[in-house]
Amino acid sequence: MFIAIVDWDKCTGCGDCIRACPVNCFEMSDGKSLPYRSSYCIDCGTCKEVCPADAIIISIGWGG
Repeated sequence: MFIAIVDWDKCTGCGDCIRACPVNCFEMSDGKSLPYRSSYCIDCGTCKEVCPADAIIISIGWGG
């Protein structure tokens, strides 16, 4: 199981990751991106690639 992790200190709230994610992992919260359904992550790396602030990492989560 993979999870997307957003560094809120780096996140600019542009929403690029939200629009790019093919499995809709992200939503906006307090003006920042939040991977609210990180269990949906398929490790495609699209969110990481489109993030202009380099605020996203993909990690192996529990149960993976």
